Amino acid sequence: MAVRYEVVGTNRLGKQLVHEYASEELAPGDVVYVDGRFWLVVELDGTRATTVPAGYRITLRHPDGREEHGIFRRWRADAPHIGHMFSTVEDGAPIAWEILERTFARDDAGEPFVDFVAQRDFGEIESLPNHELEHALDASDSDVPAGVLATLERAQEGGFRAELVALDAGEEPDWEGAARFLDSLVLDEIGDELLEQCGVDPNSDPRDAWLATVQERLRADLAAFRGDIESNHDEIEEWDFLDGRVFVSVGSLDDESDPNSGHGWMCRLVDSDVLGAGGFERIRKSSFLPS
Repeated sequence: MAVRYEVVGTNRLGKQLVHEYASEELAPGDVVYVDGRFWLVVELDGTRATTVPAGYRITLRHPDGREEHGIFRRWRADAPHIGHMFSTVEDGAPIAWEILERTFARDDAGEPFVDFVAQRDFGEIESLPNHELEHALDASDSDVPAGVLATLERAQEGGFRAELVALDAGEEPDWEGAARFLDSLVLDEIGDELLEQCGVDPNSDPRDAWLATVQERLRADLAAFRGDIESNHDEIEEWDFLDGRVFVSVGSLDDESDPNSGHGWMCRLVDSDVLGAGGFERIRKSSFLPS
């Protein structure tokens, strides 16, 4: 039987949000989707659930007991789950993993997140699943660019979140397609989280100005993103990997709303699907592993 909860969280503008949410019994570590955003339940007081923006990482537990932690990622609809299978590259060959555990954890700064623990899958399978890029990069593999390893290590050690997108081999960005998609956005397609990321205050700004504010922010983001990857890569890192091109940004939760942050550009352009319309694919499961 469903229970009616009061889900409490704080948005990017520092305003407390309270929503009703009907669900089976919740527990700390559960993730709920309310008003266009994912929230991680941190504490329960009766039917009042205190939440924070949801994030996760994947931990690889090797057969010898050694654990290898991945980078923190923002929770999106394609987040992994118990039973999710993927592969990594080891000594130049793919090996299979399966997520068997999901735990509620905190990082060194006390920030809560979901930790997915994966173990080797030695069963016979016809084809290996796609690999998770952040676990496919073995420091002992001389084929991996040093910049890739340094970026992901910096994100992991600093407790930052990373956003990655890719272009397939030989593919160039479709900037005109991205711009057309941006111009065609309608307000009903824009969730509250993206509104706030783009600088809209739904509680005080007139509704008829929201769409123009979002589009103006995204146009500036797209121009900044393009300018950066076509010049000095001051904000967005790029590397060639297995014939494809990979782009990464690293930053904090606050950076996702910062108009001057490359991580903010990337997050907003990914969340709005503008980069997707331009041919960029968000990486969680990479398709770069050779068949």
